[in-house]
Formats: sequence, structure tokens, C-alpha cells
Amino acid sequence: MIFQRKENRGIVSFSNFLIFFLLLLAVALKASWLFDIDKMIQNITTIQPDSATAKIFQAVTFIGSPAVVLIISAVMIVYFIFQKQRITSLWIAFTILGGDAVAFAFKQLVKRPRPSDIIGAAHGYSFPSGHVFGTTILVLFVIVICVPRVAEASSRFWIQVFMWVWLIIIVISRVYLRSHYPSDVLGSLLLAASWWQLSTMLYFRFYAAANKVLKDQEIPEESQE
Repeated sequence: MIFQRKENRGIVSFSNFLIFFLLLLAVALKASWLFDIDKMIQNITTIQPDSATAKIFQAVTFIGSPAVVLIISAVMIVYFIFQKQRITSLWIAFTILGGDAVAFAFKQLVKRPRPSDIIGAAHGYSFPSGHVFGTTILVLFVIVICVPRVAEASSRFWIQVFMWVWLIIIVISRVYLRSHYPSDVLGSLLLAASWWQLSTMLYFRFYAAANKVLKDQEIPEESQE
């Protein structure tokens, strides 16, 4: 298995989803206090559309797009298939595709318009952010599944630092480019954290059955999650 069993996964998943749901209600009801907080943060995070910072953030936006995240996830899936760890491959596919479907469903449910002063191109609804959701799941994939396979401790440390910094940059870029409100990216982080824990619990729940069906003798592996 790629995870260590933890008894509090359900509590963590539910807690994150509960906070997400309360935030969703505030967005759907157009709560004035939430609008004021979003506006206050937006007033602090302003850049010129033609500035170098804006161009850098637009490049970051492309690299962190849902399409690129799916491609990287697909590479991971293929890698684990060749490693004869099909359950891990199936779990990665389920987590990224199922998570994207959940995030998209909430977008269609809330139908929050994007900010009016977007820098660059952005389409669809605003809450939650697909870029932030997908990047969060990808970062967790790398840190939880891939990093423990790296032999050198220093390399493991710096890869983790890089991945967390990358997630922070994606979050900041979505706000600075006015592609999302600050509450959109917060909602995405909460939803991704909740979905990750739920998906992990499903991994434990169906691991034995899937292993029996696939007759898959996976290489023993441990995670330091």
C-alpha cells in the first residue's frame, strides 16, 4: 500500500468539506462580509496588465492549468502501470478525474461570475478555482507518492519545498490576475483537501477487492504522509 492508515482521515475530510460548504453558502447568498474581504484583498493585490509580473503569472497560469495537470497525472499513471502497480494507477486516475468532476459540478451549481477586471483570458465560472484544485491534488501526488521513492533525504526535502512553493505561486497568480476572488482559491484548497482524504479512505476500503480482481502483486511501498 502507498499510505499509512490514519484513524482521523474521515474527521479531516468532513471538517474541510464543512468549512467549504459554509463558504459555498456565503458565495451563493452573496454575503456582504465575504465580498468586503475579497475586495480588501484585491485592493492589496494589484498589478498592471502589461507588467512583467503579469506576464510571469500568465505563464504560471498555463503551466498550472487543469490540462497540464491532467497530462502530468497521465504520465504518473503510465509510470505505475509499467511498475506493475495497477491499483496505484487506478487510484491516481480516480482521484484526479473524480476530483475534477466534483469541482466542476460545484462550479455549475454556484455559477459565480468571475471578477470583471481579469488580466488575460479566463472562461467559465469562478468558484471554486480549477487551477488551484488540480494543482493541490498534483502536489499531494508528488509529495505523498513520489517523494518517498527518492533515495536522498536532502532531495526529498527540496522537492517538497518546491511543490509547496509552486502551489502558493499558483494560488497567488489566480488572485493577482483577477481570474478568481480570494474566496474562490480558499474554497478550492478546502475542497481539494477534503477530496484527497475521502479518496484515500476509498483506497483503503477497496484495496483488497481491487487487488483480488486484478491479481496485482504490488511492490511493497511506504509513505511518509
